[in-house]
Amino acid sequence: MASAAWQRSLQHPNSPAISPSRLESARLVLTAQIFYFVFLMLVFIGQQPFASRNQEELVAMAQDNDGSDFFKQTLFIGFALLLTGVQLIRRYPPRYRFTLWPLAIMLAWFFITCSWGVDPFVSFKRAMQQLIVIYITFSALTLIGPERLLQSLRYALILSLIICWISLPLTPAAVHPPTESDKALIGAWRGFFFHKNIAGAVMALTFMVVTNAWIDTKRWYYALFSVMAFVFVIGTKSKTSLALSFAILGVCAIYRALSDSTQKRAILLIMVALGMVGVLWLYVAFQPVVERLFADPTSFTGRVSIWEVDLAYLKDHPFLGAGFGGFWQVGARSPSLDYLNQAFQTLTAHSHNGYLEILVTTGPIGLILLVISFLLLPAIWFLTGATPENRALMVPCFAIWVFVLYQNLLETSFFDKDRQVWVIFLAAIAAAHATYKARPRPAWRRRYLSRPEAQHG
Repeated sequence: MASAAWQRSLQHPNSPAISPSRLESARLVLTAQIFYFVFLMLVFIGQQPFASRNQEELVAMAQDNDGSDFFKQTLFIGFALLLTGVQLIRRYPPRYRFTLWPLAIMLAWFFITCSWGVDPFVSFKRAMQQLIVIYITFSALTLIGPERLLQSLRYALILSLIICWISLPLTPAAVHPPTESDKALIGAWRGFFFHKNIAGAVMALTFMVVTNAWIDTKRWYYALFSVMAFVFVIGTKSKTSLALSFAILGVCAIYRALSDSTQKRAILLIMVALGMVGVLWLYVAFQPVVERLFADPTSFTGRVSIWEVDLAYLKDHPFLGAGFGGFWQVGARSPSLDYLNQAFQTLTAHSHNGYLEILVTTGPIGLILLVISFLLLPAIWFLTGATPENRALMVPCFAIWVFVLYQNLLETSFFDKDRQVWVIFLAAIAAAHATYKARPRPAWRRRYLSRPEAQHG
């Protein structure tokens, strides 16, 4: 792999001394890893952990959701500059070179769509936030490599898990209070996260990451963290995350077993794709039942009625979308306001479907670029890039990838500001791409067939 695991060892008196350049490189790698770990923890915890959530505060937060948080902007720009500074003084080869150009093209298209949004400046600020978060992720990958990137992510997830468990007996804010407007939330665990669905998704991802770490290392504390994460997912009452935890862990077990067979992995990936198609088929086949269940604001946050808002807008504007981040909560001129069909939707900040959100904001071009960047290309990486040697990297990345693909059928994670699931997904995609690029490749030899006239004279 591009970067190696660091081990503390005693140097023999007769062994060659470590060169100053290697020592300096090790210090820079460790510095960059610490920067990235702190960035992850700030993203996970947020600026207001254990924030109260009464109705008035929810309305205020929904109205003040335009990406104008000066402290957060300064913080993210600061991390980007710190990592850029390490890049400038780096004297060792980069652990990764950016070649994921479909993602860069997608970002460029997002900036173009800002120009026709109802408030281009708000859309531009939201797009800039995405650019900075993506830059921090891939810049850290360049400096520390995929192993250390995933190591930082695993440590940040474990620390978040421990903090959430400690918070339960210490503060009532770690559980959704009786003042919730959505009565289905009352009593659900959320830890320091803003919402139980966020806590459920992050803890489900923690469960999958630490379970795979336990399988790879057989260290007892990873097994303990795995149980703690799963129990916390149950406490969040997050139905989507709980259902996906077991299903995807089973899929990962199969993927792990097939790490030396490209043909069999192809069948597994086809099954994953058919699973997503199956979800859509179930919706079509049982549409009346599904719509009654999902349209109820107390069940699944009334998702079908929210999707109807997007679809009504797309019917009138089928080609370009509303501009990146320019459909929900863009002030009094938000395009969504003309299509709302229930009162609770005034607090809605996204479409509760990542694919539909990208379609309604950036049009068919944005959705096609999303599918290429986050579905088709990663499928190729996981299909052809997994080997028994890089299994400890590719399997957790595969778990995160599949989880987020399915989760976006009911939630919006793709390009969702600096939300936790999105940052975790970015780390997995970046690490998987770097691991795929660093895989051993077969050497091809050109063999020339002799001409008949040369053989027979």
